[in-house]
Amino acid sequence: MNAIQLTSRFNPQLEVSVFQGHFATRHSHNSHYIDITRMKHEFTMAREAAMTLAQNYAYDKGVDTIVCLDGSEVIGAFLARHLAKKEVFSVNSSKNINVVTPEYDSNGQLIFRDNLTPMIVGREVLILISTVNSGKSARRTLECVQYYGGKVQGIAAIFSMLEQVDGIPVYSLFSPDDIAGYISSSPKECPMCRAGQKIDALANSFGLSML
Repeated sequence: MNAIQLTSRFNPQLEVSVFQGHFATRHSHNSHYIDITRMKHEFTMAREAAMTLAQNYAYDKGVDTIVCLDGSEVIGAFLARHLAKKEVFSVNSSKNINVVTPEYDSNGQLIFRDNLTPMIVGREVLILISTVNSGKSARRTLECVQYYGGKVQGIAAIFSMLEQVDGIPVYSLFSPDDIAGYISSSPKECPMCRAGQKIDALANSFGLSML
């Protein structure tokens, strides 16, 4: 499969590779796979992504803790740094912002261990996730944070199909408007499956497994 390079309209230094095909994730079937490996692991790209996302929260959203999903911890660390910069009118100026990742228990439920719960309970929380398609993973994280007594201020994503999840706004660097013909649907309603198009690869937050 050949990839096209897609540049964010919010920051020309942010670039992802997009593959067209038939990709199956845990919750959805998608017509494109968005490879954000560089953004999650390269110093410069992660820094630029964090700086761009921070603009949505620096001046009107208090953030005490960033909850990172899908291996987004590098971006999360830079995001905390940008939010906490000493700037006029910044509501998070000089804050010591926590960056944490939830754990999956034996039943697949998201949990925070006792040593991390003080960073959630009563705190203003920003959820950072790589991609939002069906919204199930974001919703599960939202419910987890609320269960532990955190107040979710927003959801930040690299790519998102949705503008909000359960009333919480989602700010993303890329959207379906950037990808012509992008389709995401539940496995039962997948138009590609109905058309007899074979699945090209299984996809998750770690990458692709070609079939």
